[in-house]
Amino acid sequence: MTRHSLIWTATLVLLGLSLAGNFFLLGYAAHGLRPDGAGRVLMAEIARAYPPEVRKEFRSIRRANRPRTLAALHELRMARAKLAAAQQASPFDEAAVKDAMTAVRTATTTLQATMQDYLLTALKNIKAKPAAGS
Repeated sequence: MTRHSLIWTATLVLLGLSLAGNFFLLGYAAHGLRPDGAGRVLMAEIARAYPPEVRKEFRSIRRANRPRTLAALHELRMARAKLAAAQQASPFDEAAVKDAMTAVRTATTTLQATMQDYLLTALKNIKAKPAAGS
């Protein structure tokens, strides 16, 4: 191989790697920007622990209550953003960071309680179905 062809090959390989990296980063960013990204993580947790009929009912209930879920996710994101801003403030204000941490904890608890409400409803609905058929 000539020096020219080696440089050309190296350039093409680097270009390919750069493009692959950019597509990966764009996909990662797009996944993170989706409004239901955290919900999918919660769904994965439910999927491992419960039978298919409960998972299906849970999805249905979550879909029916999408505005409530999105509001809880929005509150959590806003609380996290305020925490990030408080941590980076200069001069450092420990009280503001503690308040922001409390807000994140409250928003996290609200989201978790919302998902647990949906799960409880799904479990009750599944348990009631066989009784109704008897």
